[in-house]
Amino acid sequence: MKKIFFLILICLPFRLFSQQNTTVYGSVIDAVTGEELAFVNIFFQGKNIGTSTDLKGDFHLETLWASNEISISFLGYQTQVLKVETGKKNKYQIMLVPDAINIEAAIIRPKRIRYRKKDNPAVALIQKVIDNKKRNRIEAHDYYEYESYEKLEFALDNIKPDLKDKKALRNFRFMFNYIDTSQLNGKPYLPIFIKETISDRYYRKSPQASREIIKATKMSGFDKYFDQAGISSYLELLFNNIDIYNNDIEMLNQHFVSPLSNIANSFYKFYLLDTVDIDGVKCSNITFLPHNSADWGFSGNIYITTDSTYAVKKIHLKVLKKINMNFVNDLSLIQEFDKVDTTWVLSKNEINIDFSLFEKSQGIYGKRTVTYKNFILDKPRPDSDYKGIEKKIRLADSDKKPIEFWQHARHEPLNKNEQGIYDMLDTLNNVKQFRNFMDILMIVSTGYIEFKKFDFGPVNAMYSYNKIEGNRFRAGGKTSANLHPSIFFETFLAFGTKDKKIKHLESLTYSFNKKKYHQWEYPMNMLTLSYEYNTKILGQELNFSTGDNFLFSFNRGNADKMMYSKNIKLQYDMEAGNGWGFQTSFAHIRQKPAGSLIFENYDADLNMTQIRELATSEFNINIRYAPNEQFYQSKHYRITMTKKEPVITLSQTAGIKNFFGSDYNYQKTVISARKRFWISSFGFIDASARAGKVWGTVPYPLLFIHNANQTYAYHTQSYNMMNFFEFVSDKYAEINLAYNLQGLIFNRIPLLKKTKWREIITFKAVWGGLADRNLPANNPDLFRFPVNDKGETVMFTLSKKPYMEGSAGIDNIFRFLRVDLVWRMSYRNNPDIDKLGVRFRFHVNF
Repeated sequence: MKKIFFLILICLPFRLFSQQNTTVYGSVIDAVTGEELAFVNIFFQGKNIGTSTDLKGDFHLETLWASNEISISFLGYQTQVLKVETGKKNKYQIMLVPDAINIEAAIIRPKRIRYRKKDNPAVALIQKVIDNKKRNRIEAHDYYEYESYEKLEFALDNIKPDLKDKKALRNFRFMFNYIDTSQLNGKPYLPIFIKETISDRYYRKSPQASREIIKATKMSGFDKYFDQAGISSYLELLFNNIDIYNNDIEMLNQHFVSPLSNIANSFYKFYLLDTVDIDGVKCSNITFLPHNSADWGFSGNIYITTDSTYAVKKIHLKVLKKINMNFVNDLSLIQEFDKVDTTWVLSKNEINIDFSLFEKSQGIYGKRTVTYKNFILDKPRPDSDYKGIEKKIRLADSDKKPIEFWQHARHEPLNKNEQGIYDMLDTLNNVKQFRNFMDILMIVSTGYIEFKKFDFGPVNAMYSYNKIEGNRFRAGGKTSANLHPSIFFETFLAFGTKDKKIKHLESLTYSFNKKKYHQWEYPMNMLTLSYEYNTKILGQELNFSTGDNFLFSFNRGNADKMMYSKNIKLQYDMEAGNGWGFQTSFAHIRQKPAGSLIFENYDADLNMTQIRELATSEFNINIRYAPNEQFYQSKHYRITMTKKEPVITLSQTAGIKNFFGSDYNYQKTVISARKRFWISSFGFIDASARAGKVWGTVPYPLLFIHNANQTYAYHTQSYNMMNFFEFVSDKYAEINLAYNLQGLIFNRIPLLKKTKWREIITFKAVWGGLADRNLPANNPDLFRFPVNDKGETVMFTLSKKPYMEGSAGIDNIFRFLRVDLVWRMSYRNNPDIDKLGVRFRFHVNF
C-alpha cells in the first residue's frame, strides 16, 4: 500500500485544474407494470463510462468526462437514448418499454420483490458449479505446465486534454503525445510504468511441488528512485494470481468472498439472465451481487458452460462502490477459459484498477494482463525440475534479452503507446523539474536525502526530546552500493543539550553477494562489525521507531529511567531462501544507569552499594522461518506484506562470565509465532504468541522486562498501558490478538456507512514469574528493583496473575488514522499507572 501511495503522490505536478462534474441519477421502471428494474445498463454515449441500476432500480453516475447523451439498455426492453446537460445534475424517471421479441432462454427479471433461493434456477446452477469445482480445476491433474506472459502497466489518469497548455507544465508537453483511454472507465491516462515477464511454470500434485522459471523480464519506470525488484514483489502481491474457484479471492491485500465460494449462495443474490454464445461455446449468463452492497464481495457476470461439466468459460467481476475500500475508485477482473483436452484452463486474466487519494482527484490507473499458452497436462518432468528451496528462479540473463527476443516471445504485441513508454520515461528523467520533485518525494517517503554515494538521514530522527538528554540532535547516514557493491559504512552523531554527552555509531558491513543499493537487499549474506554508544530504555523495544524518532518525544508518565550503553558487536546474517533466515552474533555490552535509575545491591556486610556498570558478553543465534513471505524491499527498509503464512522465530543467547570482563553466566531462550487468520467476509484476526525463559541467576536488566509503551502512539507489539520497567520475569508466555472487523458493523449503520470506518478489537496478556534465585529479596548480590521519588518499588513480578489489557478502536478515520480506547485489566493498583487511555496510530492500508 505504501508504494501505491507514493505512486499517487507522483501525480501532484499534473494535478487537475477545476472542472465541473456531470451527474445523472434517478430510477428505471417497467413502462407496463411500473415495477423497478435492476441491472439496467446506463452509459454515456461514445464513452466507456457507465453504471447499472441496483435492486431498487436506482442509479447514480458522476464523471468529469461525460458526453451529451446517455444510453439506457436492458435485455428484453427497447434501448433509450436521452439528452444530458453537461456540467450539471440531471435527474431522470425512465420507463423502459418491453421488447416484442420472444426470448428463448429462461429469464428472471430481478424486480423489487423478495429474493428467493428456492426454485431459483441461477442458485441451482451455481451450486452445480461449486459441486464440480474440484474436477474443473487444473490442479485435478497430477502434472501440468504452461508458459505465461504478464504485462503490468501503471498510468496517471484524469489527464485533461488542455493540461499541456499550462505554463507550469511546459517542460512536460512531450508526454501528452502518449495519452490513451482507459477501458475501465473511459478516463484519459498517461502511461508511466510498464513491466513484462515471461515465465514457465511447473506443477506436481504428489509430493506437491511447484516451480516458476522467469525466462525474461523487462521493466521501465522510476527505477532510479524505486527498487525494481521491490516494486515487482509488491505489485505481484497487489495483483495476485486469482483462482475464482477458491472460497476467498485475495486482491490488494484484502480478501473478497468468491462468487463460487462454498457460502456463495448465502452471501450473493444470483439471477439467470439468458443463454449466450462465447467463442462458439453455449453458456448460461448469470449475474450476481452481494446481499449487502457494503460487504467484501463483487458484482458481475459468470458464463457457465451448458454441458455436464458446469465449468466457467468467462467471468467478469467488479467491486461495488459502497465497499469499505480505500483509494480504489474502480476495479474490474475478467478471466477467460479455454478447453485443453477435457479441462477448462485459464487462458487470459485481466485486472483494471483506478486508484486515487480522493475520489475525484488525480490518480493512478493500473492494468495487469496475463495470458497462458503451451499447456502440457499429465506429463511428468525429472525430479530435479521440482526440487530446491526456491519456488521462483530467475535466469541470470532474464533482464538482458534483446529487442528481437521480445518481438517474437510476446503472446500479443505492444500497442503504439506501450511501445513508446520506454523512450518517454528516459526523456522524463532528463527533465530537471521532474528530478527535483522526485528528490523531494523520496525524502518525504524514505526519510533519507540521497547523494550519489551517501544517504543522509533519517530526517525524522534529527530531533527528539527525553528527560535524560533534553533536546537531542542527531545527524548520520550510510553509504550505498555506488561507493562499493560489497562494503558499506553507517554512522551517526547525537548530542543532548542536558547531559552534554555525544552518542555515536560506527558500523562496517561486508556483503558476500554484490548489492544494487544497500546491504539488506534480499538475499542477505553479510558480516557486520559495529560499535555504538547510545541511550537505551529497557522494555522499550518499539518496532515502529527508535528512541530518536520525533514522536517518542511525547510521553505519558515519568520516563526518566534510562541507561547509557556501549555495545561492540560482530554479526553475521544469511537468508537461505524459501523463508529461512539465520543470524548469529557476539556482543560485548557495558551499561550504566542514567536519570533516576540506580544499580545498587548489598555487599557482604549488607551495606547498600551502588554499581557503576553492568558488563556482559553474549553469543546469540536466531533462526527465522517465514514460508512464502512477500515483502516490499526499498533502498532503505523492508516491509512484510503478507501475513497469511506463519512466521516462526527461535532465539538462543548464552552469556559467558569473565569473557572480556563479563559479570554473569546465563542462558536465554525465546520462541515466537504469528499468523493472520482470515474469516472470509467477517474480517481477519492477527494472532501472535511468544514465550521465553532465562536460566541462571542474573540482575533484572538481563531478565525479560516486558515491552511497554509510554508514548501516545498505539503500538501493536507493546503493552500500551504498561510503564517502562514495570514488570520483569525470568519465564513468561504471552498472546496478542487483534480482530479487524473491516467495517462489519459500521457498514450496516446508515449514518456510519459512508464514513468507511473500520472496527478493531484487541486483547493482550502476558503470564510470567520470577524464580526465588532471581528475587533481590532472596539474593542480596542482585540489583534492587527500581523505585520512584517516593521510595516505592515500581518494578513487579507476574507471579499472581497475568497482566492484561484490551482496546476497542476505530480504524480508517480519514483513511490514515486509527484511534483506540485502551484499558488496563489487571494490576490496576500499581503506582504511577494509567488505567484508561486514548492512543492513536497513523498508517495506510486498502
